Amino acid sequence: MQYDSPMTSATAEKARGQRLQRLQLSIDRCLEHPDAALETLLSELQFGQPHPESWEGLHAAAARDGKEHDLDRAYEKITLDRRLRQLKPDERACVLLHAADFSLGIVGNGDAAEGFLWRVLEAVSDHAEAFARLERRFTAANDRVRLAELYALVAAKPSKPPAALAKAALETISLLPSQSAIANEACQKLLVLLPVCQALLGALEAHCRKTSRFELACDLLEKSLEGSPLSKVELTERRRRLIDLYIGDAKTPEKALKHIEDLLNQDPSDPQARASAERLLRSPHVCTQAAAALQAARQNARDRAGI
Repeated sequence: MQYDSPMTSATAEKARGQRLQRLQLSIDRCLEHPDAALETLLSELQFGQPHPESWEGLHAAAARDGKEHDLDRAYEKITLDRRLRQLKPDERACVLLHAADFSLGIVGNGDAAEGFLWRVLEAVSDHAEAFARLERRFTAANDRVRLAELYALVAAKPSKPPAALAKAALETISLLPSQSAIANEACQKLLVLLPVCQALLGALEAHCRKTSRFELACDLLEKSLEGSPLSKVELTERRRRLIDLYIGDAKTPEKALKHIEDLLNQDPSDPQARASAERLLRSPHVCTQAAAALQAARQNARDRAGI
């Protein structure tokens, strides 16, 4: 293991001090090189020194000296740089939040600020300030799609109580019209909230049906069977919905067989399961399996009756 010599450490610390002095002079007198100032603050952040007053001072100096567009470009460059991804999540969030503040407060670019705030939450999903600012923005714009996708982005680790987030997501998704589809990935991410709000699954399924994404609706229902323990009634009810979807709108009847067999094993006389299996007798590629399921159900019924 190599160690820095006292001379090397002292030299590095002296250089760091000089950079900070130049930064302060730029902020106090004239900001000539916004990119260099930003680099200094980024380095300081990696030393564990956030210097919030210097970030604010840099923004004010850029506005004072007509360097807004120069600093804007510097932010754009630094937030796309590979080094940003090498920072710790909270450090990355700090840089992106300052970029959002500058974009909105100095440049007046709300869309750019939105993008930076979104990336803050990608780095630190429970960042309360970034979440609150985006929630206010999407609510004010009545943009329910982005609002639902925001809730999905933070669902695994939200800054607000999961039950409150799930309730907000439920209300938002329930109001979405058929032409407003939230991303497939967002629908899947929201499943993590089912333990605190089972009704959310129904809203997601209805949304997928409304937007003609029947395969996604099936996928969400299948994943919900793998989550938290379900009562026998809940499990049966979800299997019934899957059978209807697979045989109906999803047009993949072969995938319904497993759930038909499970219902018939549970109750050989289950009317929906029997009727669904009989429907599958008319499908050439699954008729053999459907017939076997019905035969097994009849044998099961006889065994239970002791005949």
